[in-house]
Amino acid sequence: MIYSDGEALLRKKIGLDPNSIGSDAIARAIEQRMLECRITNINSYLEIIQTYPQEWDALIDNLIIPETWFFRERESFKYLQQYVVSEWLTNHKNSILRVLSVPCSTGEEPYSIAIALLEAGLNPANFHIDAIDISQKCLLTAQRAIYNQYSFRGNPLSFQERYFQRHEIGYHLHEPIKSKVHFMHGNLADPDFLIGMPTYDIVFCRNLLIYFDITTKERTIRILERVLTSEGLLFVGHAEAGLLLQSRFVSIRHSLAFAYRKSAIFHSLLKPKEHKNSHKNYRLTHSIRPIIDKNLTQNPVNLNVNNSPQHTKANLLGTAKLLADQGHLPEAIQLCNDYIKQNKVSVEGYVLLGQLQQAMGNNQESLQSFQKAIYLQPTHREALTHLALLKENQGDVVSANILWQRIQRLQN
Repeated sequence: MIYSDGEALLRKKIGLDPNSIGSDAIARAIEQRMLECRITNINSYLEIIQTYPQEWDALIDNLIIPETWFFRERESFKYLQQYVVSEWLTNHKNSILRVLSVPCSTGEEPYSIAIALLEAGLNPANFHIDAIDISQKCLLTAQRAIYNQYSFRGNPLSFQERYFQRHEIGYHLHEPIKSKVHFMHGNLADPDFLIGMPTYDIVFCRNLLIYFDITTKERTIRILERVLTSEGLLFVGHAEAGLLLQSRFVSIRHSLAFAYRKSAIFHSLLKPKEHKNSHKNYRLTHSIRPIIDKNLTQNPVNLNVNNSPQHTKANLLGTAKLLADQGHLPEAIQLCNDYIKQNKVSVEGYVLLGQLQQAMGNNQESLQSFQKAIYLQPTHREALTHLALLKENQGDVVSANILWQRIQRLQN
């Protein structure tokens, strides 16, 4: 069953692009709430969710499936610590660092921020963290701060021992960490989001923009510009780096941090001469995480790729992208190679393969993949940017600068 009016309402109120999660997922969420409310008519249900805020919240909770863990995309937190120690503390000795996490989901991200700041040596009295989410259910979980093993993927056992106390129902976050995060209910897609509130030095807004429609994406980027201080930092997710190209954000050149600095000047890429004089820790980064398309949502991923007959030519690349998002890089590379065998002139296939190889640390293979993409499409800016960064890392400054100049010409 397809609920087009329900999709339209979700698009209007929270900017959701139905294709980002699939019509089936939306239908299942609506049907479940209708069943709970003992309503059989979709129009009656739509009237209810517009009349009773608590039912709207229940639908949102049904629709959102939290996918987060402590120190997800760890390089973001490493750069956060580096920035605080080398730059912020030097220039703001008697100030309070203000940080926003939106959406904060079930709390792992803002608590990770608090831990990272403490480990960087920042006094607890010198930072303030606000955490906002549209899901009341997620906020309740975040405020309890009790987590199971699934929330600690990629973290050593010593991490749990330092900051959590083990109980029968899970790991309880230590109160001094818990008390540093202030949770609030809010909708980033609302044009009046945080109007009149003090601005933030740092905003984490990761893996949300990819679910918005085009209009909401653009409006939200303007909101993020507004809530950040001058030269404030914005951290985004893998798939969202490209969305900021035509904004007031300039990429921080730190590998896999996916961080941007707000600039007073409207531009997207550093010019070659600026690039040479930028902070050494800057690094232009781009995405390996995809927008999950409708086709993929309707064809769930079987992680046992060797035994899965469902990977057709049409969805191989989409499945590879989803596997990459879930952290299954070797499997994603395998599917990407399978896709390229069937689509030998696919620029998109070679770019994704290069990004995956780079994430695995196979820089030489990655370089070759980006070169193939550029051979097929000489003006592909993303492939050119990745190649420029790889050349720079290898010490080939001449080739890197030629590529930066080529990218700049495409900008003009």
